[in-house]
Amino acid sequence: MNKETDYITTVPIDGKSDNFTGDRSVVLSKKHLKNIKENPLINELFITAIGFYPHAKHHYRRRKRGIQENILIYCIDGNGTIRVDNTEYDLEPNSFFIINSNKPHTYWASKINPWSIYWLHFEGERSAGFKDYYGRVIKIKQSSKSRIDDRIKQFDECLTALESGFSRENINYANLSLNALLASFFYIETYRAVKGHRGTNPVDQAIIFMQQNINKTIKISDISNHVKLSESHLTKIFRNKTGTSPMDYFINLKMQEAIRLLISQSLKIKEVAYRLGYSDQYYFTRIFTKHIGSSPGTFTKMNKSYK
Repeated sequence: MNKETDYITTVPIDGKSDNFTGDRSVVLSKKHLKNIKENPLINELFITAIGFYPHAKHHYRRRKRGIQENILIYCIDGNGTIRVDNTEYDLEPNSFFIINSNKPHTYWASKINPWSIYWLHFEGERSAGFKDYYGRVIKIKQSSKSRIDDRIKQFDECLTALESGFSRENINYANLSLNALLASFFYIETYRAVKGHRGTNPVDQAIIFMQQNINKTIKISDISNHVKLSESHLTKIFRNKTGTSPMDYFINLKMQEAIRLLISQSLKIKEVAYRLGYSDQYYFTRIFTKHIGSSPGTFTKMNKSYK
């Protein structure tokens, strides 16, 4: 490290109390947490504390035994450092880090460029499902499509709801909103895509190609040629990102469209098959049954109320 970097990351001797101009924070009491843990609507994933510290000069925390909650630190400006298991992680703007529950840790703001952070303590049984995202710095690439402002608004909404008082409605709203907030961190590409901002990586481009050809019969070679990758390489990276093969993904897209056509447009099975590129109605029925779990006719009868 150069001298400047050493100066940024040196652990402070002591810290400053959490009193920064413009700071916001809410900590839920044991009484409110008890009520949350008894509430089946939100007790599997919930907030225990949340806040925003702007330009948090001298901000410092050291917890020798950790705490029972997971801690999300989202840096939107400046710099800071987090130490876990004797490893230091530097946070810069548009990056975040989650400290796992019960992990001893220390974190502090840079001396010369202190961070501005949104922070969140959360727990619940479902929080264990996100452990792949814990214990590492995840950077969020900034662009006109990144939706960073939308994420900050989500954070502010959770915070504002709890600042407005600990009514049951406010607590439920903040904790139900927590699901969407965490999803914006953990599923960044999908978070952007739902706003129409598809990425330029081969998997996203492959999916766009599938959507554009939903009414056709295409092969893996058509998709791989479109994204200019070999079939084997595309299949590997596609499965790593989506958990399934390109062709299975394409068939599932077709079946989603089949459901829409059957329910919302009340088309006959033969017409739906034709619209999706299946010349054989009975082959379409077999594919639908395999992927949906019931035949198109049975599915339509069971879901008449959605028409």
